[in-house]
Amino acid sequence: MPLAAQSFTSENPIVLPRTSHDDDNLVLPEVYDQDGHPLRIGERYIINNPLTGGGAVYLANIGNLQCPNAVLHHISIPQFMGKGTPIMVVRKSESDYGDVVRVMTAVYIKFFVKTTRLCVNETVWKVNDDEGLVVTGGNVGNENDIFKIMKTDLVMPGGMKNVYKLLHCPVHLECKDIGGTFKDGYPRLVTVDNDKDFIPFVFIKAKVKNAN
Repeated sequence: MPLAAQSFTSENPIVLPRTSHDDDNLVLPEVYDQDGHPLRIGERYIINNPLTGGGAVYLANIGNLQCPNAVLHHISIPQFMGKGTPIMVVRKSESDYGDVVRVMTAVYIKFFVKTTRLCVNETVWKVNDDEGLVVTGGNVGNENDIFKIMKTDLVMPGGMKNVYKLLHCPVHLECKDIGGTFKDGYPRLVTVDNDKDFIPFVFIKAKVKNAN
């Protein structure tokens, strides 16, 4: 996938140690959005790939299904350019961390999108067991649908800071980075085995439209 981190720099990015377990005795750093504010549980954000040619993550229906379940990301090709779908970071239960999201802590990611009664449970991210594709249809509380956010030291154009990568961290298994692939002609998010193939992401606070 051309828009992964290794295509941007010849230097290996320095990241925090990978783990599939939270350390209750360690005060972990906060995750920050592009305004420099900590990510908060239940707030809406756009996940964006800051690399040249990258774009925002969005939800789409690409298989004439009853509910859209494909997690795609925009790229600089006309048919794949557009706005992202807002997401929310949620937890199974209350945490000592309060409503602040911290790196390498277990969270669930769900799209904030209008839906029908039929599709109301089709917004939480999970990973397809067969191909490693990120899709919706997960469940908050299912330990196989856990994701974590890891800080990277990638240096981006314009001095952009607070660049992260996403990891899928199912219980009892090693975390895997989230990268990209083309599947059936669409740019998909997918788990990758090579930790140099991850896609870097930034979080942008989504604009909330007034109800008036």
